[in-house]
Amino acid sequence: MIRLILSTLLMLSFFLAEGSETEIIRTITGTIIDKETKEPLAYATVSIFKQGKVVDGIITNEDGKFSISAQTGEYLLKAEYLSYITYERQVTLKKDIDLGAIFMEVDTQALNEVVVVSDKSTVELKLDKKVFNVGKDILAQNGSLSQVLDNVPSVSVDIDGGVSLRGNSNVSILINGKPSVLVANNGLDQISAKNIDRVEIITNPSSRYQAAGTAGIINVILKKNKEGGLSGSVSVGVSSPADTKINVNLNYKTDKFNFFSTIAYRDITINMEQQVAQTSGVGLNSIHLDQNVTAKRNYDLGSLYIGMDYFINDKNRLTATYYKTLVNNNFTSDFIYDYYNGTNNLDSTVVRIEDYKEPMDHNQLELSYEKTFAAKGKKLTIDFQYDFWDDDENESLETQKITPVIGAIAESRTRDIESSKDYLFQLDFVNPFNDKSTFETGIRGESRIITSDYKVEEFVSGAWEIFNGIENSLDYKEKIGGVYTQFSSKINKVSYQLGLRAELTEVTIVDQKNTFSNIKNYTNIFPTAHITYAFEEGTSLQLSYSKRINRPSFWHLNPFGGLAELNVQRQGNPDMDPALTNSYELGFIMRLGKLRINPSVYFQNTVDFFSFYTERNSAGILITKPINLDNENRVGFELSTSYNPFKWMRLNGTFNYFSFEQRGNFKEVNYDFEDSYWFTRVSSRIKLPSEITMQTSFNYRAERENAQSVTKSRYFVDLGLSKNLWGNKATVSFNIQDVFNSREERLVRTGKDFSYTSSRRRIGPKYTLNFLYRFNQKSNTKNRRPGESNR
Repeated sequence: MIRLILSTLLMLSFFLAEGSETEIIRTITGTIIDKETKEPLAYATVSIFKQGKVVDGIITNEDGKFSISAQTGEYLLKAEYLSYITYERQVTLKKDIDLGAIFMEVDTQALNEVVVVSDKSTVELKLDKKVFNVGKDILAQNGSLSQVLDNVPSVSVDIDGGVSLRGNSNVSILINGKPSVLVANNGLDQISAKNIDRVEIITNPSSRYQAAGTAGIINVILKKNKEGGLSGSVSVGVSSPADTKINVNLNYKTDKFNFFSTIAYRDITINMEQQVAQTSGVGLNSIHLDQNVTAKRNYDLGSLYIGMDYFINDKNRLTATYYKTLVNNNFTSDFIYDYYNGTNNLDSTVVRIEDYKEPMDHNQLELSYEKTFAAKGKKLTIDFQYDFWDDDENESLETQKITPVIGAIAESRTRDIESSKDYLFQLDFVNPFNDKSTFETGIRGESRIITSDYKVEEFVSGAWEIFNGIENSLDYKEKIGGVYTQFSSKINKVSYQLGLRAELTEVTIVDQKNTFSNIKNYTNIFPTAHITYAFEEGTSLQLSYSKRINRPSFWHLNPFGGLAELNVQRQGNPDMDPALTNSYELGFIMRLGKLRINPSVYFQNTVDFFSFYTERNSAGILITKPINLDNENRVGFELSTSYNPFKWMRLNGTFNYFSFEQRGNFKEVNYDFEDSYWFTRVSSRIKLPSEITMQTSFNYRAERENAQSVTKSRYFVDLGLSKNLWGNKATVSFNIQDVFNSREERLVRTGKDFSYTSSRRRIGPKYTLNFLYRFNQKSNTKNRRPGESNR
């Protein structure tokens, strides 16, 4: 490690030796116009390049106008727009330039055609990913990352914030290309939608990316303003049920520095209710339970995100960022348990009150260096990231029997003090051989240390005592080292990319009582391949393959679970093994006039796939924990479409269907199962009079089964309105989530001598009013250039 650090420092000192001269800032302006219709093209991308490197970029306003600033010098200006031929022009910037009208023509033979598949997003088909530009999505802009993802095609978010990609919950979520505490512990609500530039959906990642996530990768790119001088925005939102949020973005840019910051606060309360019917045992010896739960969840979130770009010269840049979030979770739950005997007569009623408090302190430091070279596209990036967080879970329980006679109140409590330190080092090098061929390579090392001190106590005879011996400290250590290489090229109409990645993993679990101690080492090779063929008339076909891994997380391995409920408990399984997936996909993209379609078929074979097993213990409690089963085969079809019948209307749809076969045995019980599942989303965006925009979204998720459980079908509808004010300096928007209060999760689980039925939902629709004010910005300013993150 010392040799690696010294080598890196020597490399940096060599690259930093290059200097630059400070020059005067000038401005280029113009208007992008459709050559045939003579109408302005709103939201076209305009970028300027110097020696093959992007210097800056912006998108045009609703009148097709743009204004972009840079130092004096020679530049290549490019204008790009959905399905239009790219416009290129050399400019000499000695003084402010007005290029006037720039006419662009429709391109019918684009290799990587941009296809709109969602009201809020444009989707660009590349060799290894689809890019969803968040844009002006009314349904998501008032919320958080959770709402953004729930409006992205192929992605779904459940009632607890769990994310699935194509119905597979094993998806890796990255921030700016790297793991982050920002999404730890289902923390999607920690990131405001205002701070998100785009979301990259990568179902078959190339070898450049870490191999974790058998469903693929969701990469969230945060905004970082590129306007000169001081600029920013202030956003205030209120909701019913209670949800208050304030978000302030500030940016200051000079020739040498770009400072950016976000300060945010959110206080949200969620009211939930649940009904459970559970039967344990057989015949007259059975016990039936009716359970009713009302819960109130309050999240108090405060965050600070600051950063700085230092432009050493035109070929070297340093970026440093710091993120801090303080979270206070306060949950209260009331449980009522009605127990019936085998003759269906009420035997007893028990009530339980839970008070749960969880303060969390999350921190993230990041330092990135980028070096470009005279050769076009040649680039070196070095990243170091340090995440550290503390989490203190405190649970107090009061339990009392009230039928047939009132009993004494039994007090118990649990506490889990957790902390984590995560380190990440990554180096990437891109070296184009020529205009058609590029070689890439890189190394990556990450280390994670999680400590957990868990105990359960009950109040007996005036003192707290350890309950059932549940007291233990657990240390989880994870080390992952990776190296990759890949090559991409183009031959006539065929573009291809071939890659290979190797990762070494070491996971160590050590507990104080030496009950769950375990060490696992494994090395895996992950090949990738992407091939695209371009037909005529803007149509292309893509075939891709990747090998992926699902490593058991600390959550899967930690044997301790919560004790809030009397009848069900969750436990981890320290003996879990990683699952490996071979993923194949064939995608097609085509434009037919105003209709755009993007169908794809995919196949995934997973060995040692993760499932959840539920069994009834001797006390009648249902214990659920993760296990490995032998294998799963999944075959699916996905279709995304967009149709623009009128200038004032856009219709979009996405449909996903897959069938699966699961094979495996656990505790001498066979869990072979076959089924299919589908879900769809249909949305519309309509421009109304008085410059008001309306957006609607309908979501339907069909019934889904596995060997032990059935998740019932459900649907929900969202509605939003938005209007710009004061010359587009401000935006007011209003939306309704779950208009018909229909987003209910219903589950039926059966096993040996038990059945369990649950119905759970948030109470009522959510109404949100939001006001956004910008200064020195436009409503459609693109805050971060395409393809750029801190990395």
